[in-house]
Amino acid sequence: MDLINLGVIPRKTYNLGEIKIPDEYFADFARGFFDGDGTVYIYNVNNTPQIKVGFVCASAQFINHFNKQLCKFLGVKEKSVHLIKAHGIKANSYSIDFYISDCEKFYNFIYGNNPELYLERKLKVFEDWQNIKRRHYIKKDYPSKIGWHLNENLIRDGFPVYFPIYVANP
Repeated sequence: MDLINLGVIPRKTYNLGEIKIPDEYFADFARGFFDGDGTVYIYNVNNTPQIKVGFVCASAQFINHFNKQLCKFLGVKEKSVHLIKAHGIKANSYSIDFYISDCEKFYNFIYGNNPELYLERKLKVFEDWQNIKRRHYIKKDYPSKIGWHLNENLIRDGFPVYFPIYVANP
């Protein structure tokens, strides 16, 4: 196929638009974009492990279209596209982020067909996530962004707690 007919153009970094990927190849395309311009890592919030997948792109039109397509395939709500302001002579870039259960859906989507091509170090982060005990907890309350910002100490059942509150599955 002619790449230009699919939407890939020369010097595409800042002006890449929508790329027409047939549905049966979109998981492979997403895995390639993830391996090239994506990130995955495990971190802690209030001593509770979390996982995050993110993508960065210099083209707002491309990242918006990719976001819509990927969220459609994952069956999740569209993510917010964040502007990353440039410093110096570089241009702005844009990012989208996925957390916890959406990351698990992403993992299953891009690796579910047992691909031969992938970055092993990124796959390993997902495999490490599968072995973390935190996965046996369910989220009961989730604060607003203001709640996170204030990190308010609340009393529940006579004990101080910080959001989010996790309880073990019975």
